[in-house]
Amino acid sequence: MGNDMDAKKLFLYAIAGALLFTTGVIILGILSQEKPNTLLSNLTKKKSARISMETADSAFSRMRGLMFREKVVPIFFIFDGVGMYPIHSKFVPAEFDAIWISPNGTAVDVIRRIPPNQTLIRPSSEALYLLELPPEITDRLKIEEGDRLGWKTIK
Repeated sequence: MGNDMDAKKLFLYAIAGALLFTTGVIILGILSQEKPNTLLSNLTKKKSARISMETADSAFSRMRGLMFREKVVPIFFIFDGVGMYPIHSKFVPAEFDAIWISPNGTAVDVIRRIPPNQTLIRPSSEALYLLELPPEITDRLKIEEGDRLGWKTIK
């Protein structure tokens, strides 16, 4: 009888801890999206947009990506070296665009309107960076394979 009560308490503590952790992650996500922090430019087509963009430069932030969000937000992935970086769209709220970028800023692969719940999306070329964008931003900047992109932090 005592073991059943201990197991129930432990289960309730685990649920409470998971809820607190999830709430913290959501609040941090909301706080980081308050105002435009990046000027993203298509240098080839001379088009720019001020957007709020997250940076994914750690194993955890790259792993999370667009998963478990209310909407698609711009994310700039920085990898540890040039390579092939496939992605998936499991637990992603809506379609998005993926743009793999070489070290010199050239879009080496652009896959448009990736629907949720795709198991594996493979780029055709190696890259150092990846942009995951809502399709309307890709449309506004007219980003296509071969375009030279630029980005800088703004205040």
